Amino acid sequence: MNNTSQSVLANSFPAQPEPTARIETQHRRIVTELPAPATVKRLADAARVFPRVNCYQPPIIWDRAEGYQVFDETGNCWIDFSSTAVMTNTGHGHPEIREALRRHVDEGLLAQFSFASDIRVQLAEKLLAVSPPGCEKVYFWTVGSEAIECAFRLVCEWGLRSDPVKRHVLTFVGDYHGWTLGAHQLSGNDAQKPWLPNADDGIHHLSFPRLTAQTADYTDADWRDCFDKQIQQLADDGVSSTEIAAVFIETFQGWGALPLPVAFVQRMREWADEQGVLLVFDEVQTGFGRTGKWFAHEHYGVRADLICVGKGVTSTLPLAAVLGPAEILDVLTPAEITTTHAAHPLSCAAALANLRILEEEQLISEAARKGKIAREELEALRARFPKHISEISGTGLLFAIHVSDPSTGEPRVELAREWTWAAVKQGVMLFQVNRSTLKVVPPLVIPDDALVEGIHALGDALETIA
Repeated sequence: MNNTSQSVLANSFPAQPEPTARIETQHRRIVTELPAPATVKRLADAARVFPRVNCYQPPIIWDRAEGYQVFDETGNCWIDFSSTAVMTNTGHGHPEIREALRRHVDEGLLAQFSFASDIRVQLAEKLLAVSPPGCEKVYFWTVGSEAIECAFRLVCEWGLRSDPVKRHVLTFVGDYHGWTLGAHQLSGNDAQKPWLPNADDGIHHLSFPRLTAQTADYTDADWRDCFDKQIQQLADDGVSSTEIAAVFIETFQGWGALPLPVAFVQRMREWADEQGVLLVFDEVQTGFGRTGKWFAHEHYGVRADLICVGKGVTSTLPLAAVLGPAEILDVLTPAEITTTHAAHPLSCAAALANLRILEEEQLISEAARKGKIAREELEALRARFPKHISEISGTGLLFAIHVSDPSTGEPRVELAREWTWAAVKQGVMLFQVNRSTLKVVPPLVIPDDALVEGIHALGDALETIA
């Protein structure tokens, strides 16, 4: 069926304007129906020229964004709780980043392939300076999926060189590591994908050790035992610890902002050291201050062997990287993998300015402080709607509201989608994760009162549909 005969976003949101209440505050403004009537034709154009897989977010045509706010061309303004899929840590279009880009466009390189340049070396040195001990080199890429793909290749090569039987890699059920072939197989419930009949049989998914009401009484010893039992089950299934090269860990499971139990991760680190296994932390969403620390795995008090980063490293342009020791990053020979745009000079300029802003404006400690405000307000929201909200998870400015069916208590994807749209109509910009959660991930520069107002508006939105 032709897309133009369907809803613009048939899988999620309305195509035609719906009534809204007029909202006018210091931080948000809604003055039209939504989607705004003047944008309906352009939304239809988008549905015509883009594949359906790209057409699932709220039907708002972004015109500009500044700091913690998003604007359309018809006079509407939203408090941004999306950070454009957890990217704009230092806010939208920070003046220092804009100036750094203007200056570089006028004076600097605009392409360089794999040749060295001063700005690329500067950025690598800065990244290593803010990274945990043990990071000696930086392998630059363009997007997070590429960084994961690179780390996957590195650990497999490293494992086979260490021992020809070290060909297995572990990850967790529910993790998301990216869309490229290897990264996608590392994601999800298991490595078998219906479109990929010959999936990598060396990838194995452990059960995610979720902190729930059922596990609330677990001691550190219980969580350590939980990890050991999973490794034993793998051995019973024919995969010995000596055959495992690495474990990939989404540091906070993204869809639900879910942490791992500290004792579980610490036992995993001990086991990895005993067996010569690498721990790879996926910090693409969680890095660069998002959780109140430079890197979220620091909450667990463990060492990372490799760190995959992206998104918040620039808060703007595409850039990603793998950070780690030389002995791992140097396993590939020169020219074995090449990439045209990795660490593009403009992205490097943006990243250097972004890292400077994080430090000068003390945004990492601000994320930790504001996270306490967000937690208090979100828990109050949960108390207001106990049948609709089963859990608040996260830390810093990385939170998720877990949505449940008020009749059954079961996770409810449809209600999360409906609530997302109701929030947008209330002047709070969210992005849909296609799960039973609402992600609350504002830029780290958001003012305290805007953060509180946005969470209150989420409650008003739920009130309209509950």
